[in-house]
Amino acid sequence: MIEWFRHIISELNNYAGLFSLLAVVVAIVVPWIIYRKTQKAHKQELQNELEAMEEDMRWAFSSEERQMNIRKRKLEKDLGRK
Repeated sequence: MIEWFRHIISELNNYAGLFSLLAVVVAIVVPWIIYRKTQKAHKQELQNELEAMEEDMRWAFSSEERQMNIRKRKLEKDLGRK
């Protein structure tokens, strides 16, 4: 049993450099993927808000009504795309 444990430890030591390299790659790639997804979601939110503003430009509302209508249309678009 102890011999088997020593064999496993020695094999892990042989691959320690590979494990370290994989950890570094994962530490770089995962945050980059998260950043890209966040940027894409943010860009989509801005696009939805712009579309809602363009739709409401045709109507004459007070400032407060316009903002509430823009927000409503933006939320409808966000929920419709998900």
